[in-house]
Parts: sequence; structure tokens; C-alpha cells
Amino acid sequence: AEHELNCSTSTVRMVGSSQANLFASIAAGISALWGPLHGGANQQVIEMLERIAQEEGSAEKFLNKAKDRNDTARLMGFGHPV
Repeated sequence: AEHELNCSTSTVRMVGSSQANLFASIAAGISALWGPLHGGANQQVIEMLERIAQEEGSAEKFLNKAKDRNDTARLMGFGHPV
């Protein structure tokens, strides 16, 4: 998948093109991950894994719930928009 022009990468390049300090450019890219549409996907995966460990007891049980069309459980980390 093409990720060279995603939000955080583009932000680092644009801030860097102003001849800003390297650390400021990287900080800007990290800040772009704050939003739910870019870095939020990573957070959803972490929360899903924690929920599996605490509530479900096993990944297999959670996968069966995610496969069940009548259940609201979702398997996060797939279908990432490019």
C-alpha cells in the first residue's frame, strides 16, 4: 500500500520544507497522529487487544464473535483507508 503521502508523512515534509528544526518537523508529524482518522486506528487496535485479554479470555473466542454477523464485535486494524 502507498503510505508516502499520508497525513503524518506529508506534515513532516511540509514543516521540514520551511527549514524548520528537525525535531520540530518530527514533532509535527507525531502530532498529526493525534486525530482519530490517522493515528486513531492504532489506538483502536490496542484497545481491542486489551479487551480481548481482559474480557474474552482468548483470541479465538473474540474472532468467533467478530465473524458473527449478529454480533457488534469488530476486528480492528483491517480495511485501513489509503
